[in-house]
Amino acid sequence: MSRPGESAQQRDTPALTERGGVRKAAILEAALRVIGDKGLAGLSMRAIAAEAGLPLGALGYYFKTKDDLILEAFELHTRREADRVLAAFAGVENGDHADDIAEHLTAFIHHGLTEARTSLVAEYEFLIESTRRPDLARVSRAWRQALQIQVSHVASRLGSDDPETDSEIILSVIAGLEIDHLATPLDPSTTQAIRTALRRTITRLGLRGNAARL
Repeated sequence: MSRPGESAQQRDTPALTERGGVRKAAILEAALRVIGDKGLAGLSMRAIAAEAGLPLGALGYYFKTKDDLILEAFELHTRREADRVLAAFAGVENGDHADDIAEHLTAFIHHGLTEARTSLVAEYEFLIESTRRPDLARVSRAWRQALQIQVSHVASRLGSDDPETDSEIILSVIAGLEIDHLATPLDPSTTQAIRTALRRTITRLGLRGNAARL
C-alpha cells in the first residue's frame, strides 16, 4: 500500500543506534500524546520532554526544530491510521451484507472514539494545521490518496460500479461521524445511530460482494 515518503528531516538524520531509535520513538509517542491532550497550541519541547521522561536537551539531538518533530509525528500517525483502516476492512468478506460491513466500520469508529480518542484528536489537530503548513498538507494528501486506494479496492471487491467515488463517500462518512461524536460521550444509543448511518450508506451504495464474480 502507498504511504507518505520520508521527510527531509528523516533523510538528513544519521542512522541511529538501537538506543537512539528507542529514544526517538519515545519522543514521537510523547508528542502525539501531548498534541491529543493539549493541542498543537499547547505543544512545547519542554512538554514533550517531560511526557517522554527525557532531558530537554535530548530532543535537539533527534529533531532540528519543533516543526520537524511535528512533521514526523504526523507521518507516524498516518502510517498507523493507514494500517488501522486496512485492518478494519480486512474483516470484510465477499458476500457480506450491509449489516456485516456496517458492523466492521462501526467497530473502527468506536475504537477511534474510545481507546484511540487521544490519537484521533491529534489527527484533527494535524489536519487543521495542514491548512497553514505545506509540508503537513503534502503528507495529508498522500495519506488520503493511500486510504482511497485501500478502500476503493475493497469497494470493487464488494461489487461497486464506481469504486473511486464510493471510497470517497465511505471515507467522508466515517470522518463526519468521527467529528460529530468526538466531543460527546459514546453511549450505546450513539453507537447504534452510527451503525444505522453506516448501514444506510452501504445499502445505498449497493455494496454487497458476490464471490461468484471474483
